[in-house]
Amino acid sequence: MLKHKKYSNGLNLIVCEGGAISCSFSIMIGAGSVNETDSRNGISHYIEHMNFKGNKTYTTYDISDIMESNGANFNAYTSVETTCFYAQTIVDSLETTFSVISESVFNSLYLDEEAEKEKAVIIEEINMSEDSPDDVCYDLLMKSYYGDNGYGKTILGPANNVSSFTKDDVFSYLKDFYVAENIVITFAGNVTLEVADALVQKYVMPYINTGNKAEIPPHNVNCLCERLVKNKDIEQTHIALAFPTRTYGDSDKVVSEVANGVLGGGMSSRLFRKIRDEMGLAYSVYSYASRYKTAGNLNVYAGVNANEYKNAYTAILEVIKEVKKNGVTLAEVEKVKTQLKASTVYSQEKPLTLAQFYASNFLKTGKVYDFEQRLKSIESVTVDKVNEEINKLSESVMSTAVVGKNVDALK
Repeated sequence: MLKHKKYSNGLNLIVCEGGAISCSFSIMIGAGSVNETDSRNGISHYIEHMNFKGNKTYTTYDISDIMESNGANFNAYTSVETTCFYAQTIVDSLETTFSVISESVFNSLYLDEEAEKEKAVIIEEINMSEDSPDDVCYDLLMKSYYGDNGYGKTILGPANNVSSFTKDDVFSYLKDFYVAENIVITFAGNVTLEVADALVQKYVMPYINTGNKAEIPPHNVNCLCERLVKNKDIEQTHIALAFPTRTYGDSDKVVSEVANGVLGGGMSSRLFRKIRDEMGLAYSVYSYASRYKTAGNLNVYAGVNANEYKNAYTAILEVIKEVKKNGVTLAEVEKVKTQLKASTVYSQEKPLTLAQFYASNFLKTGKVYDFEQRLKSIESVTVDKVNEEINKLSESVMSTAVVGKNVDALK
């Protein structure tokens, strides 16, 4: 059973009672790279790291030792629009586990000695990302689509920014975005609303910031249609294309999900069958959507032989043209709808996934997720709607990115 409580300070609590022996929870903040200015780019992720580096109650070692001693799985991540701290635990350890994570989020000290060490760690994470050409290609694609601001910024930020962050920078950002109205706490599994509320009242309410969240810096939401290239001394060439699609909160976004599934969502998709199975041009080829509160883009990615990247690009466009010309089949649409319904059902059996999803969905839509409505919306998708969606894909409104050795822009 799903229950929702909104506190007088604006904090939202969502609890999905039952369905598991264990319990999972998340504390999610509406703060990610889209919230950052140029000089702040990377600070959301930096704070995520620093929140595990000592607080008013626990040292860095205490945090990991207590959590592991209680058998808890815990971690955190930063995305374009959110920062999330989460854990999965047995019921007997729920209070201890929640108290540690809450202390980490709301009472961290941001000690100078820990900051310098963690900055070095994050810079190595940036270096690791630079050694992952598919990550580089994705970041380049977002820059080609949105530019240098907002959704086009990297989550990790540049190394020189990370090196320069001060404690004052951190507290300024916390004051702007780590506020009650911009935070959702979720529980899922073997827990009740009453238990969850008691934990929030004890470990969050005395310490959480109140007040209005700051305005997100102005940012572009439309396709800039750039063609960007990054030369790297690697064996494969990585190519990606981005087209406009629906936002996260669009009432008909499920139509674009089905269209994506037909186009490149699996091994039986049009792109996989043509580019990999028939032409043998790529080991990895797929499409996926990046959906945000105020923008969205449908992306196609392929990692190909360095000598074949232009042929692969042409073939991808030909697949899209063929689907637009002849349309999708009823069998294809029904197959993807079944896949979406199955994944929706499966997600209900994973409390940790639910805890994070309910929080993210609420921050992006302001609504509590409705499982039954989700199934109805999937069932309502028709062949005509999917064809209309795919027909919106146009080379005239498209950004591209290429990463590889001695590569040229995709025209």
